[in-house]
Amino acid sequence: MECKKTFNQVVLPVFYKVPTSDVKHQTGKFGAPFERSEEIFQGFEHKVPAWKEALRAASEIAGYVLPERSPECEFVDRIAKDTFKLLNKLSPSEIRGLPGIESRMMELQKLMRFEETSCVRIVGVLGMAGIGKTTVADCVYKRNYSHFDGYCFLANVQNESKLHGVDHLQRKLLCKLLDEENLDVGAPEGAHEALKDRLRNKKLFIVLDGVTTENQIRLLIGGVGQQLYRVGTRIVITTRDKKLLESVVNETYVVPRLSGRESLELFCLSAFSSNLCTTAELMDLSNKFVDYSYGHPLALKLLGSDLCQRDKVYWVKKLEKLQRRPDGKIQEVLKMSYEELCLEEKSVFLDVACFFRSETFDFASRILSTSLVDASQVINDLVDKCLVTISDNRLEMHDLLLKMGKEIGYESSIKDAGSRGRLWDQEDICRVLKYKTGTAEIRGLFLDMSNVESMKLSGDIFTRMSSLKFLKLYNSHCSKWCESDCRFRFPNGIDCFPDELVYLHWQGYPLEHLPLNFNPKKLVDLNLRYSNITQLWEDEKNTGELRSVDLSYSKELLNLAGLLEARKLERLNLECCTSLAKCSSIQQMDSLVSLNLRDCINLKSLPKRINLKSLKILILSGCSKLKKFPTISENIESLYLDGTAVKRVPESIVSLRNLSVLSLKKCYRLVRLPDNFCKLKSLKELILSGCSRLERFPDIDQDMGSLEILLMDDTAIKQTPRTMCMSNLKLFSFGGSKVLDLTCLELLPFSGCSRLTDMYLTDCNLYKLPDNFSCLSLLQSLCLSRNNIKNLPGSIKKLHHLKSLYLKHCQKLISLPVLPSSLQYLDAHGCISLETVAKPMTLLVVSEKTQSTFVFTDCFKLNRDAQENIVAHTQLKSQILVNGSLQRNDKGLVMEPLSGVSFPGNDLPLWFRHQRIGSSMETHLPPHWCDDKFVGLSLCAVVAFKDYKDKTSRFRVICKCKFRNEDGDCIGFTCNLGGWKEQCGSSSQEEEPRRLSSDHVFISYNNCFHAKKSHDLNRCCNTTASFKFFVTDGVSKRKLDCCEVVKCGMSLLYAPDENDYRLQGLQESNLEKAVSEKETDLNETAMEEVVVSKRARLCLQEEELLNGKRIKEEISYVDHECSVLRYMEPAKSNLWK
Repeated sequence: MECKKTFNQVVLPVFYKVPTSDVKHQTGKFGAPFERSEEIFQGFEHKVPAWKEALRAASEIAGYVLPERSPECEFVDRIAKDTFKLLNKLSPSEIRGLPGIESRMMELQKLMRFEETSCVRIVGVLGMAGIGKTTVADCVYKRNYSHFDGYCFLANVQNESKLHGVDHLQRKLLCKLLDEENLDVGAPEGAHEALKDRLRNKKLFIVLDGVTTENQIRLLIGGVGQQLYRVGTRIVITTRDKKLLESVVNETYVVPRLSGRESLELFCLSAFSSNLCTTAELMDLSNKFVDYSYGHPLALKLLGSDLCQRDKVYWVKKLEKLQRRPDGKIQEVLKMSYEELCLEEKSVFLDVACFFRSETFDFASRILSTSLVDASQVINDLVDKCLVTISDNRLEMHDLLLKMGKEIGYESSIKDAGSRGRLWDQEDICRVLKYKTGTAEIRGLFLDMSNVESMKLSGDIFTRMSSLKFLKLYNSHCSKWCESDCRFRFPNGIDCFPDELVYLHWQGYPLEHLPLNFNPKKLVDLNLRYSNITQLWEDEKNTGELRSVDLSYSKELLNLAGLLEARKLERLNLECCTSLAKCSSIQQMDSLVSLNLRDCINLKSLPKRINLKSLKILILSGCSKLKKFPTISENIESLYLDGTAVKRVPESIVSLRNLSVLSLKKCYRLVRLPDNFCKLKSLKELILSGCSRLERFPDIDQDMGSLEILLMDDTAIKQTPRTMCMSNLKLFSFGGSKVLDLTCLELLPFSGCSRLTDMYLTDCNLYKLPDNFSCLSLLQSLCLSRNNIKNLPGSIKKLHHLKSLYLKHCQKLISLPVLPSSLQYLDAHGCISLETVAKPMTLLVVSEKTQSTFVFTDCFKLNRDAQENIVAHTQLKSQILVNGSLQRNDKGLVMEPLSGVSFPGNDLPLWFRHQRIGSSMETHLPPHWCDDKFVGLSLCAVVAFKDYKDKTSRFRVICKCKFRNEDGDCIGFTCNLGGWKEQCGSSSQEEEPRRLSSDHVFISYNNCFHAKKSHDLNRCCNTTASFKFFVTDGVSKRKLDCCEVVKCGMSLLYAPDENDYRLQGLQESNLEKAVSEKETDLNETAMEEVVVSKRARLCLQEEELLNGKRIKEEISYVDHECSVLRYMEPAKSNLWK
């Protein structure tokens, strides 16, 4: 009984021919010895009270009572069976041996709702073969079955029914549920009323594992509509086929693949009998096997078991073998799903695996459908059977299933590639084409020509491939094409293409036309991008099934002959067909939805009326000789006229009631828009950028409630409209405008634009912002660069959603007020008059989660106080973010960097513990540097700019960090010290490059939990840390020669203890609620107390700094807005050397 109380162990009392009341009260024959306890229990009298209490407690536990004259054999058998059931329950050790199982069990148990006892629930468990359906169901069953009156886990239903028949399973299920060994009646559906009543009187837990047919469900658990089961009953059905569950279950749990961490742990358990890799040399190989398995539990276990106790040579050879051929044991399990498919499903599955993975659902369905097979339905069936998934409307499948599909295709004819149904291997295809060994067996041929050597081919290479449906020749390394990419030469042309061809994609097709005797009667998709074609055919062809034609960048194309009968054509792409002068045949294409004529520079006119009722997208961008606005169908949705010679937009445009996108970008001759423009009620995007002759924008006196984007930068508009009723406008750009007197933003009528999120007003001759500017409360990005603003209104801090603020080259800007706490990016480059910033710079909250980068490059007038305020604000923000990052790290989120700042200067702040001249440093860290409170690094670099001219509009200062302990274990990672990003707004003109010629300081605070995790087990090891700083262009990560890191510094970053953190009392609201109005002076004694308080610091507390000086720390509460954390020497208030 003591073990039950202490260790929660199970006690099963047996009352052998003795009443429980005699045991409880120690009466009758059982109590006689206790009456003579001094005589019988001599020497143990002191234990008798405890024994009596134990007997009393045991008598209150439900146990086994054997009355007089009862058969003992049945009694013993009952005890044995019940004991076995209890021992068979899921043990904690089993859970520990199954990474990720606990979370999956919890998800399944939520769906089963065990706490609800007023209903019967049936839950399906769905997933591909080997994903863990049986394991999850078994674990949930073992954990919960003891709470039910009857229970049964019916394993491997499909195999068992094949071997012994469903009748056998019926009998087995009923015998288990009713706890009887022999029953002559079938399962629930055929059971007589007596058995039905017995089932209804029991709360049951049933698991049907591995179900493959509806008949199995019907015969084993009966019709779901029948009232066969008592409320509280739970039934679980595991299957690979979603359709079986649709009309049966209440809910379905789809078993997910394992995460990377879970996969590595499971692999290591099988390969090393530990959840960690035991040798560093096998760690990289382990990760490669994990990548190969792609979260598939069975594959991880099989591979791990095979590699267990093998040397590295075997591991390497095994991995090389897997790259060539999939593992046989894994294939055997996965292939069971394939074998259950019908012929049409098998064919479509292999086509997707070999050719169409990652293609869109619509495209694959269109290509794979035949007159007898609806591919869309077949694909959906494959999705239901967990063989294919659809993500973002694209077909995907597990890597192992993909390998299985290709292996099946390969095994159809191992020795003779020409007799296989599907070809995708480069060597096999080149051999078949070169030696003309193709046969009628070939269904599809996809060749990546990026690594193919140039070869001369015969014109009859496709003659014997009479069943070829899919032909694709492409270059995966480059989507474009040039002369050197033409790998196949046909001196005598190509004799023919198979008439069965459904999909023809030949990037860089080398001939001027398609074979004359090619009958494209079944052709659905034709793609000849970058071809030499001048026309498809001389005569008209039977193109009645053609849905999509892409002839883009075929610069020799003269006309569209051969497409007159393409009545079902939906998509026609003629982009950059620079020789094309007319396309009159498009009038016959009644089904056309999308027409792309971008950059057809010789196209002078279109048919007088493009009255195609199906046309929704018309792209005429770059047709620079097109002068007239086309008359088009009222159903058009997107119209692109960028760079055309259009002068006027006709009044009739308002009849385009479905028009949602109108782009007139860089229409240099455009002079006016219709006055009734506001009647385009469906318009969402209007782009007028670069219309340099457009002087007037019409008044919008009726609400254009759909308009979300309005771009008017670099126009000649001289007067802003009186009204702009655009209640849903989100992005507005007016940069580079020619407005004569935009001295105040109040001249722009934004009263009807309260939903603005992005506003770009670059170079607008703007002198001030109105005080009520905060009415744009949803604003997230604001660009005011190259204006004459001297100050920003104090109300800007009320823009609580503002994330980016661009003030570049505001050369008259003198000071910055308090900015919103939401601000993530501030770029004040070239504000040459800027002297002061608010203290604090932004309103901070203790629940702060927003990272930030502040750029003050070329702000040479920033005084020392301003620089100290900037750095102190960055420190405090990082300190607050540290607390949140500790919590979010447990959820797998990583924040890097926490905050960063840059400004002119060449001195490192004094409080950086480790400082070096140059761009690299190496330092030794103490044994306990990586404790529970370590969260990251504070990094600093001084960058010397040598006539730097930013051409990419991006710049990054990078630090490569490496930590190596005395055991030889090493972890490397990269930290970002900040920089700047691309230009703001949508200006049609390129922004002037950022120029720098002086030294600048870059400071950042970066967390690095990945480093901490790697050192968790080695906290007491001495560690050497090395840091290499360099600058990149921020795009290609190319190192820049015009910049050089001349100084660098580092300190370790720790989280504060709750007890000594000076900001402990701050609430979730602004810090202004917790700080005093005046700065609090701390004497040297108080400062020493702060130094002793280990966790109050941002940096590692070591005794000595450079030159033997000790760091002192001061926390000052400043103004009434916020509090700032500073580092300073005791004798002087100076952050710098």
